[in-house]
Parts: sequence; C-alpha cells; structure tokens
Amino acid sequence: MVRRQDDVDSGDVAIVLVNGDEATIKQIKKVDGGIMLYGFNPDVYEPHFYSNQQIEELPVRILGKVIESRRSW
Repeated sequence: MVRRQDDVDSGDVAIVLVNGDEATIKQIKKVDGGIMLYGFNPDVYEPHFYSNQQIEELPVRILGKVIESRRSW
C-alpha cells in the first residue's frame, strides 16, 4: 500500500518514477547534492545516485511512500 505524497524522509521506502515512465520501489537516502536509491537485492541492483540537476531534467519524481507490503506470487 502506498500513501501518495511528493516527498519522503531519508530512509523511507517509496515508489519513484524515473524518466517519466519507469516506476520502481526503492529506499530513499537524501545526500548532499541529490538522492541515493537503494534496491532490496543489492546483488542485482546497485545503489543509484541522482544529482539535483538529474532530478529536474530526467525527471526523478517520488510518487508516494510505501506504508505496507504484502507479497503473493
């Protein structure tokens, strides 16, 4: 479940839209000059840094905060 909001605190898990059409679920870490996105499988998904300039130009947009997760495959 996701609460729609434009910003989250550092350390929160969020739905992030990159390039306007690629949504992903990542942990957000706010750092000087931008944000880091951390995946839950570091063997496959390395952390990715987006500068403040990239956040504006690509864009990178937070769609909401993940407040609950249920898994069924």
